[in-house]
This record gives sequence, structure tokens and C-alpha cells, in this order.
Amino acid sequence: MRQHHCAAFVLWLIWQVVGLGVTTQLRAEQASETPGFLTQVTWATVKITNPGSTATGFLVELPSGPWVLVSAAHVFSSMKGDQCTVILHRRGDDGRIVKNPQTVPVRRENKDLWEKHPTADVAVIRVDFERDANLGVLPYECLATEQMLEKLPLEPGLIVRALGFPHANIFNGNPEEFGIARLGCIASYPLLPIKENPRFLVDMNTFEGDSGGPVFALASENKETGAVAGYVIGLVSGQHFVDEEFKLIYQSGKFRHRMGLAIIVPSVFIRETIDRLMASGGN
Repeated sequence: MRQHHCAAFVLWLIWQVVGLGVTTQLRAEQASETPGFLTQVTWATVKITNPGSTATGFLVELPSGPWVLVSAAHVFSSMKGDQCTVILHRRGDDGRIVKNPQTVPVRRENKDLWEKHPTADVAVIRVDFERDANLGVLPYECLATEQMLEKLPLEPGLIVRALGFPHANIFNGNPEEFGIARLGCIASYPLLPIKENPRFLVDMNTFEGDSGGPVFALASENKETGAVAGYVIGLVSGQHFVDEEFKLIYQSGKFRHRMGLAIIVPSVFIRETIDRLMASGGN
């Protein structure tokens, strides 16, 4: 019996060593893998927290190298105080993904540090994060130009996706605090030219906290590798409601109904805002 127990223990020990090696190798391979477009957008989308405004943003790398945080302008203007916290993610020493909160100054001596678009609900701010502070960042080139939107083509019924943090101050969809993905379709028409149509609608549930989240469309698929490419076509600015008033003998009030229609600012205005930041020396 003793020999059987000894043999079993040796086999268990070998399994533990081999299993540990396999696990370590898998983690190393996962850490070195190049993410697909959908994962890259997920990594680049971040939660923004502040006593006056908790919402969504996403990181974009400028052509000159630095990063900017993109969100809706009303997200920044609603912030209280001089800073906010951005929930980034990195890999720990064991290869696991861990949260990496970072403080971002938003005002200095009562002066706003973000760049706002003059007409659209878009703002960007320079962030000085280390290169390994977050798992991913979106390249400036993936922000769709009007020509890219024409080629997609951007039209009613086009399936699009979005990431955000619905009711971010009271709801976490996952322990690591990654954005929640939503699926919808373009709901409004006409969409182009952008200057005459500065907003469009997406048939998609959206809530407080989703503001500033990226809206993106898949563009093509590599048939050999299966890799999917895509473009950010806008960001979430708001949602549509229908208000219904009622009046009784002793009571009156109003019911608010969600229409399930998200208001989106086109990516062209995101590009213009980043260009304004670079032109002002914020690059």
C-alpha cells in the first residue's frame, strides 16, 4: 500500500510541475499575443470617475506619440475639483490582468486643461501615462474620416458596437471593470455629409455613464488569419426619452420613458478636436 501511495504522490507532483509550466507558458503566450480589433477597443476603453461625473472614455495615440483621453465634453465640464481617476489595466507579474487606476489633472488654477470642440459634444485631454500603464491604446488612424464613413458605407441598418459603463457609480459588469459591450444598428437618415448631420442615432440601449464611449463598426476580415479590422465611427453623447405627464385629483407628475435610441457624435468631430489640441501645442 505504501508503494502505491508513494507512486501516486510522485505522479501528482509531476502533474503539478508540468501543469504549472503549461499555465505559465499559456500566460506568457497570452501576454505576447497581438489583440484583435475588438479586444483592442475593449482595452482602450476606460472608466472615468469623479465626484461630479462618472462616465466612459477611450485612449488614442497621437501621430506624434503621446496619448489623449477622449470623451464627451459634458463629461469633463461636469467634473468637480481639479482631477479625475481613470481606471486602466495592466498585466501583473504573474501575467494576470489587474486594474491600474491613474489620476489625471483636469484643471489648473481654475483653467480647464481639456480641448473642447466648438460645436460638438467632444473633448480630449493629454495624458502622461507610461507606455505599459494600460493594455492597449487606439491609433489615431482608426478614427474614421468622412471618406472612410462613405466606404463602410454608413447607412441605416448598419450593425455597430459600443462600449461603456452604464450607471458606472453603482454597477460593475465585471470585477476588473472593463467596459460593457453593446450591439445595435444605425437608426437615422441621412447621415452624410457630416457638417449637415452632426449627430446620428443608433438603435441601442444606453444609460447614464455610457457618455463618451466609443461606437465602432467592423470594416473587413482577413480570410487567412480571421483577424477583424474596424473603425471608431463616433462616441455616445446621450439618449432619447419621451416624457408623459399625468394629472390626478390629488397628484400630478411625469413618467420618463427610454426610447432605446443613443445619440452619437461622428468620429470626424473627434479627429477635429484632437487636431485642435495638437495645433495648440498640446501634443
